[in-house]
Amino acid sequence: MADYHSPTVIQPTIPSADMTALERLILGHIFDTEADGDGLYLFAEIGPSDSFELPVPDLRRAIAASADTESTVNAYISERIAAPTDDDTHVEIDLSGMSWEFILQDIVRRSPTLDHVTAISAFTCTRMRPDGFGGMAVVITADAIRGKSTNDIVEDFLGDDAHDALYAGTHVLLRVREHAVKEQIAEAIGADPDLTSINPDAVTESDIRSACLDVVACSDLSEEQGAAEFRAAVAAIRAAERRDQAPG
Repeated sequence: MADYHSPTVIQPTIPSADMTALERLILGHIFDTEADGDGLYLFAEIGPSDSFELPVPDLRRAIAASADTESTVNAYISERIAAPTDDDTHVEIDLSGMSWEFILQDIVRRSPTLDHVTAISAFTCTRMRPDGFGGMAVVITADAIRGKSTNDIVEDFLGDDAHDALYAGTHVLLRVREHAVKEQIAEAIGADPDLTSINPDAVTESDIRSACLDVVACSDLSEEQGAAEFRAAVAAIRAAERRDQAPG
């Protein structure tokens, strides 16, 4: 049997003052923690946890202390975790429907000192399986969560080589700009309340990139391409004429 692990390191240290009590409680069970000055160093020797039990008194105190601060984890816990009864000593927390990156992003947004957080993960396996090794780097800012795996890097390398060979002598006619798509998302959600119930911030950079690639793949711009190539052909002819007519 092979066991897959994803040891992870979060940098820099998260200032304790920047976390709500509930965020600190939850992050302290997703990750291993060590005190580092006035903050917490977050890491996971085996991998981040998305399921664990919490003592009911600890959870109630953390929720009460964090009630005045809007955050992803507050909303998630209140919407999806059943209120414990007086007979319950522990409550099961299942975070499989929420990414811990969003908790860290909330902290970055509020922090007066953090402008980003990075999460570096290694993918390892107890057996030398070809799919058992690699890694991931994630950069979390107030506005975006961006990640790239070692598989993505390999595909980029191969794609660059193939692109250079395939597209020598070609020129870009149209670019779908991801930052413009992001602006359109906010405008569309703001203009149409029935479009979706999610917040624009829930749409990640990865969502936008994947959607842009899908739209490009499904769009037929052959007529526009042909017209542009014809205009370029005429322009090239005119340029050659001017060169031939130039004196000496």
